[in-house]
Amino acid sequence: MSDDVVRGGGCSCGAVRFETTGDPVRVGVCHCKECQLRTGSAFGISCYFPADNVKVVQGAPKTYERTSDSGRWARIQFCSQCGSSVLFRVEARPESIGVAGGAFDDTDWIQPELHAWARSAQRWLELPDDVPVLQESAVGKKS
Repeated sequence: MSDDVVRGGGCSCGAVRFETTGDPVRVGVCHCKECQLRTGSAFGISCYFPADNVKVVQGAPKTYERTSDSGRWARIQFCSQCGSSVLFRVEARPESIGVAGGAFDDTDWIQPELHAWARSAQRWLELPDDVPVLQESAVGKKS
């Protein structure tokens, strides 16, 4: 991959659009209950980029703050028209902005490096053998 690659994406209705520059510092799959609720699916795919490498290029997402399963804050940015979550900041990675993997226009490049909160994974889901599978967070609970 490359430092100059630009990827675009946005919400379901197109009102909010973003661009990322370069490669993510981490791509993970989170199976916590909050990510299941945030996505309306079995898990969330999180692509973390340095904060300076993510910009909103159209629209103004709204922000919702919640406490994660690890006890830290998470600020989810979503479209006020269609409700799609697109970006987020988490206390455990203050230097980064997370991008919802499914919000990218092209998702073929996404390759998860780990699965977190596997203890909350849907029972029917078979987790891979070729990447780390953590029962809780990669950074542990807040003390």
